[in-house]
Amino acid sequence: MAGEGALTVVLRTLRPRLTPAAAFGSTLSVTIVLVVLPMPVAGALPGLLLACAVLQGAAVALAFRGACGTTAPPTRRAEQPPIPRPPAPRAAARTDAPRTA
Repeated sequence: MAGEGALTVVLRTLRPRLTPAAAFGSTLSVTIVLVVLPMPVAGALPGLLLACAVLQGAAVALAFRGACGTTAPPTRRAEQPPIPRPPAPRAAARTDAPRTA
C-alpha cells in the first residue's frame, strides 16, 4: 500500500510536466489502472501458496504412511529351517548291580 501511495504522488506531480493538459486525465487513469491491476493476483497468491502447501503435506503423508507400521499389516517372513543342535553327551553306562573287583 505504501508503494501505491508513493507512486500516486509521483504520478500526480511528475506526469503533468510530461503530458499535455488535454491528455492528462486519460493518461493518469490508464497508469493508475496498470498499477492497481495486479492487486487481485497478489491477493490470490497466498491462497495459491496455501493450496500448494496442503498438497505437499498430503503427498508427504501418503509417502510415509507405512513408516510407522500403523496402517500396513505386518509382513510374513519366510519360514526358516530350525537351527541344528549338537548331539547330547552320552550318559555313562549304568548298572544296578554292584561292581565286583
